[in-house]
Amino acid sequence: MKTYNLLFCILATVLLACNSEDIVCETTKPDPDPQGICDTGLLIMRSDGDTGEPRFSLDSLSKPINTPLVFQNIRHDQQDDTQFDVFNRPSNYDGFNANTGQYFIEFPLQQRLYVYDVSAQSRQELIVAGFYSAPIFSNNNLYAVTIDNFGYATNPANYSIETINLNDGSLTTIITNSFPLLSSFDWESMSSATDGNGMLYFVSGTNLVIFNTATSTTNAVELVPDFNTTTNFQRFYGLEYRNTGNLLAIRERDNNQGEGLEIVSIDPNNPTTAPTVIFDFMANGINLNSEFYATSYDDCDDTYYITSRDNNNIDITNFYEINLFDNTVKTESFNFYLMGISTKNN
Repeated sequence: MKTYNLLFCILATVLLACNSEDIVCETTKPDPDPQGICDTGLLIMRSDGDTGEPRFSLDSLSKPINTPLVFQNIRHDQQDDTQFDVFNRPSNYDGFNANTGQYFIEFPLQQRLYVYDVSAQSRQELIVAGFYSAPIFSNNNLYAVTIDNFGYATNPANYSIETINLNDGSLTTIITNSFPLLSSFDWESMSSATDGNGMLYFVSGTNLVIFNTATSTTNAVELVPDFNTTTNFQRFYGLEYRNTGNLLAIRERDNNQGEGLEIVSIDPNNPTTAPTVIFDFMANGINLNSEFYATSYDDCDDTYYITSRDNNNIDITNFYEINLFDNTVKTESFNFYLMGISTKNN
């Protein structure tokens, strides 16, 4: 870890044009790639091909990332466009199990889960019933959240933590719980993260669900206790776990501080504390699609990755690598759909 003095905080505040309520300066930052081992790369799904017969390709991207990106194909499969059209393809429902070399991606509307063996270049199709959300690996088990009311919670919000059997796709309920609902909580907007030591985090709207795999206990935290759709609208997505021990998320807001689109840091031990703004998308001229997107984070070199369908042209997908150590951005646009980005460092 590197310790920075007050000058860094002052400079960061000036550069981001922030005020004290929006920005809390971090006093520590992780060393970027101290051992020089951040070269295992990324996995990403690419959808292209002719209309009516799209091709889904699982590709690898080498690091360090350079533009133009070079997609190294692992496997490609043709899909039926009547079931897998451009508006039914997944957002942040993907992951990689480094212990087994398995990559998975979920197509929730089709209730399909595809499990890839990267080294064998094979693919298994599983049919999973239920409106489960944001599956994530922990200790070689695949966990997910299911929500009552066909995946769209009402007040109170009822949810269950489930495991997904990777042999047949069956779900097993670990625990159920509920909480008072101020904002939205639904299966479409859910994203997830893990600390790598058995703690799982799920976020939708302004609701953070925490699950401890060791004790099989869960609780929900309202990240914005004074949430109001008119005066203090906020929502969080793109959840990741940073190597500082904090959570990262994309936050959209429209409140008395104005509109904002930022990567924020959330203290999982005190999540109701005002988040720290790490990166300002609007200040960098970046507009994201919160419905058709994917994120990943590489804790080895403190980089946050996003793919986002262009809001003005659905045929374009924008790729972003954001170096959180120095707030630099690499970006490239493509005339096909990118989804399911996942770092191999996990």
